Amino acid sequence: MEELVKISVVITASLIGFTISGVVGIGGGLVALPAIIWVLGVKEAVPLLSIAQLIGSASRAYLHKDGIDWNVVRYFAIGSIPVAIGASLLFVSIDSAVIVRLLGVLLILMALYTKLPMGRNFHMPLWGFMPLGSATGFISALFGVPGPFATVFYLCFGLTASAYVGTSSVGYGFIQIPKLIVFGLDGLLDSRLILIGAGLSTLSVLGAYLGKLLLGRIPENTFATLITIILVAAGISLILKN
Repeated sequence: MEELVKISVVITASLIGFTISGVVGIGGGLVALPAIIWVLGVKEAVPLLSIAQLIGSASRAYLHKDGIDWNVVRYFAIGSIPVAIGASLLFVSIDSAVIVRLLGVLLILMALYTKLPMGRNFHMPLWGFMPLGSATGFISALFGVPGPFATVFYLCFGLTASAYVGTSSVGYGFIQIPKLIVFGLDGLLDSRLILIGAGLSTLSVLGAYLGKLLLGRIPENTFATLITIILVAAGISLILKN
């Protein structure tokens, strides 16, 4: 009975999380990760979630392909992929509890920053996506949650709604590939986790389609408010998670 409850919680949290990601480009990992950690533990949860996030990112990118800014993707990938490899190697031995809480505080401060005059007037330069990719690759490899940190900068570049979801999803998808290679070489991915990951990937694809349907019904000003709410909720979740 307990095992059935755990499976139900993981399925429900994953579907909700991936649907949120389908709407605002972030939130999937933050909702699903605590439930997966509860069932499997952090060393299995992050590699497992990487499989689902790769498929989910690819699904969202396909659904929003017309709005993708490939120049942004190029700069983001150049910065993110090498760092994701190094951080994935670090993941196998690091105790990340304190860093996770600091990340949570940072997300809340970023949400507040966007509401201040200096935050509202900031414009993200194209070259800035290279260091942003590096920071996001590092965070994703250690904690399994790439989206929240980068969101503000995508929006400050001028990408909104479908263009933001599509462009960010391509970048987040690229991050998962080197992570999975390193996790596989380190023995963190076995046939059991790959099978579970395939099941979660189905939910990530479904969530991407549900999110696409919901996104078309959300006004642009409401979209920005949702992003702020997600950032604050993500920050609180990371602070309290450990």
